[in-house]
Amino acid sequence: MKSILFSSLVVLTTAATTAQRVPELQDDRIVATANGTGITLSDIRRQIDPNMGQLRAGAKNDAEFKKAIINAEEEVLNSIADRLLVIAEFRASGSGLPASYIDADIEETIRRDFNGDRNRFVASLRAAGTTPLAHRKRIEDGIIFNYMLSQIRRAAWDVSPGKILEYYEKNKADFVRKEQAKLSQITITQGAAEKPEETAARAATFADALRHPEKIAATLERFKVTGKPITGTPTFADVAMRVSTDDYASKGGDTGWRDLEDLNESVTAKLRTLKVGEVSDPLKFDVGPSSFYVIISQEATRPKGFADVNEPEVMATIENKVRQINMNIAIKRWLEDLRAKHHVQAQPQ
Repeated sequence: MKSILFSSLVVLTTAATTAQRVPELQDDRIVATANGTGITLSDIRRQIDPNMGQLRAGAKNDAEFKKAIINAEEEVLNSIADRLLVIAEFRASGSGLPASYIDADIEETIRRDFNGDRNRFVASLRAAGTTPLAHRKRIEDGIIFNYMLSQIRRAAWDVSPGKILEYYEKNKADFVRKEQAKLSQITITQGAAEKPEETAARAATFADALRHPEKIAATLERFKVTGKPITGTPTFADVAMRVSTDDYASKGGDTGWRDLEDLNESVTAKLRTLKVGEVSDPLKFDVGPSSFYVIISQEATRPKGFADVNEPEVMATIENKVRQINMNIAIKRWLEDLRAKHHVQAQPQ
């Protein structure tokens, strides 16, 4: 169906040109049919109009703008035709969509967007130039389309270990990483009624307790730290969730894997002296007239080089990429089959 719009669709260039062509812009007509259903100029313009500003901004001149619009029109026309063919395939199979599915979608819209007021909902449809029946048809078609696509995606969901390894070997350069450390931290800031030396002493006391977990409960009690009772031996994460004042507190101080070269120099230097599982002395950082302290623990390290394909995060990344590739291929082949099976035709000008 490529290129059928080059001479039949309205092309907008400058604002002046648009103003001169108002009668043509208002002349709606069918430009193609998909399985007997007409596709009009207004169907296409309705999807392109919201993106006109972006198309204009991306074009260096009117010629590029015109070409961008033609490409967009082609893409939208193909998308509308494919959607109609998918819906036609569903109906041709003899399948039916329970009315309750459509009712539930409409009721949710009324509840969410119109505070349960059906009259406001109907009024909004009229203001948009449509009717409840047309809206219901649009909702039905949307549910059918998404259902049909989900069937194809489900069939392409499984990814074999062989496909994962194949993708890894072909794209190994994407899995090069820098020297990394899995870092946990606790940030201690000065309290409102606390002197600087008291903050420093408190940070040192917590660092010592973290190295000797049997001291943690007493240390928390000493500094009147409240929270859910700790079961079992207290951990770095338990203290972080109760004491730390940074964004990682809710995660037990876990900052995840970090590239050493991206960290503060003093943090990187300290990490290089720590063994896995060890806790640092408090590192002091000055911000204006005040200071804060960071206690760090190195949970694991990874050298510079290629990430191992068997690492969970690497495998998950590849699975997602291969799954998306498989889905795109499956959907493309499926749509090609539908185009061959059903009839799509450009209308004469």
